[in-house]
Amino acid sequence: MLRDRDQSNRWSGPAEGPPLPLSCRVTGEPDGKPVVLLHALGNTGRDWAPLITALAPLGRRLYVPDLRGHGASPRSERYTFELMYRDVVALLDRYRLDTVDLVGHSMGGHIGWLIAQRQPARVRRLVIEDTPPPPRDAAAEEEMRLRSAREDDRAPVISLYQEFRDLRRSGGLDSAAVRPIIDELRRADPGWWRRLAEVTAETLVISGGLSSPVPRSLLAEVAGRVPHGRLLAIDAGHYVHRTEPERFCAEVVRFLS
Repeated sequence: MLRDRDQSNRWSGPAEGPPLPLSCRVTGEPDGKPVVLLHALGNTGRDWAPLITALAPLGRRLYVPDLRGHGASPRSERYTFELMYRDVVALLDRYRLDTVDLVGHSMGGHIGWLIAQRQPARVRRLVIEDTPPPPRDAAAEEEMRLRSAREDDRAPVISLYQEFRDLRRSGGLDSAAVRPIIDELRRADPGWWRRLAEVTAETLVISGGLSSPVPRSLLAEVAGRVPHGRLLAIDAGHYVHRTEPERFCAEVVRFLS
């Protein structure tokens, strides 16, 4: 049931201003342990509908925001992971959520990593769905740039852009958000890799397997650097929760139980 939704869709404040007030659906048992679901670039909180249904028997309290520039949340002059991180932390503060379980897909997974790295005591369990890590160094960044220029590696990206176009036409996506987020994920960030060791949450990293543009071997390395991390591969492509919803939901429900 819809409990809370901020209908504002425009933000007139400065680019470096305060966190944006995200539109957020809140559902489930009022006294249940909180779970926060963070969607991917070009999606909205509605994408989590099957998982919300699957989690209902656990008696959890679910918080499902539309992230900055998506759905009913405000648009902005700038889109960075730092700003999105601040938006979500402000959301946790707004609902007085001291400790949560986090589920994030792709862009939402990266935000989940930042929260678990910077505020480890705030995350009990973490589920990361097919989230590409940033390159470790300049050499890895250059390798990614060359690989993305090859035609055979561009097909999954072209498919994603088609989905972004459809959401943009419906008014659910600020097109200015797409390129900055993709570019930021392609920039080297050795500090991000070092901070994986600081994550204290029980962590499940879900790979989309050979059908995903995110290499399974890379996600295995990410999971291996987290003290309580493990990898689960489901050969379903980048959108595991859509392609294999029953398997995905069953694994997440089992992990969060």
